[in-house]
Amino acid sequence: MLSNDHIDTLIAREIEGEITAEEMAQLQSWLEADPANQAYYEVLKDTWDLAAGAYSDMPEPDVERNWQRFSENLATPVPLRVVTRRNSWWRLAAAAVVVIAAAGLTFTLVRNNSHTTLTAEADKKTFTLPDGSRVFLNRNSQLSYNGRFGDDNRTVQLKGEAFFEVAADAANPFIVAAGASQTKVLGTSFVIKAYEDKPVQLDVVTGKVAFSGKKGEDGALVLTAGNTAILQRDKEPQQINNSDPNFMAWKENRLYFNNVPLYKTLSTIEDYFGVRFSVADKSLLTLSYTGKFDNPSLAEVLDVISKTAEVKISEEEKDVYRISR
Repeated sequence: MLSNDHIDTLIAREIEGEITAEEMAQLQSWLEADPANQAYYEVLKDTWDLAAGAYSDMPEPDVERNWQRFSENLATPVPLRVVTRRNSWWRLAAAAVVVIAAAGLTFTLVRNNSHTTLTAEADKKTFTLPDGSRVFLNRNSQLSYNGRFGDDNRTVQLKGEAFFEVAADAANPFIVAAGASQTKVLGTSFVIKAYEDKPVQLDVVTGKVAFSGKKGEDGALVLTAGNTAILQRDKEPQQINNSDPNFMAWKENRLYFNNVPLYKTLSTIEDYFGVRFSVADKSLLTLSYTGKFDNPSLAEVLDVISKTAEVKISEEEKDVYRISR
């Protein structure tokens, strides 16, 4: 990770037209990494131009001597490279105090107050966070974090459903805030489902996590791989038995049913494809169904179920299907 001092140096060289191709590549990569970085660059450049304009008509002083005094008086001098043009020397010295005092503070505020929001609407998406952790967002889900993520905290906010592969960092726990729950880990993989007006559900795939509610860490459940817990409104976390083999179907792109009542089969398909079913004959819901689909399409699944369960499936309207005998 590039230091703030090095970034300041790159920006100064870019503004003065003295930046090398390698340095420009570093700067461009840093700018694209976070919207807060672009905001900092703009503030620094505007401040630089303002200071340069203010002193453009003044005579040039003994720049080398002034710069030496200026550097000695700074508590933390920015190691900017000295350029050869006398006008550049004066612009750099004139703007430095304003840049360090104003832009340095602005950079801190921008990073602290900025938020990055990752969304998956119609399609599932995969993201790599600044700390190297990977997040797989289900459809209609959202993840956000502030500008300090990865520096002194690794806290994210989740709405919807996501699978996390957390990069190990024993000194900086990874925390997921979802609904009224908080999940704290050091390095593991897990699924959190946090849809509005539904209990928050946590499934641990590998490693160990602490799952807590209103009581915080004092009331946390420590869960290991293969265990599941839910958090209902105004209650504390509760460990449950999750026998559903499709809890990660949306991520793994597969559906598996083994002698499952048709109502559970349909519920899983609704979640997977974002559709709804209406059943004319309620007795159909208790029929048992067995089947397996890899990378399924909705048309394939409906066709196989209609033939296997001997039912008729018709589309009543967009994404709404009616099941009858």
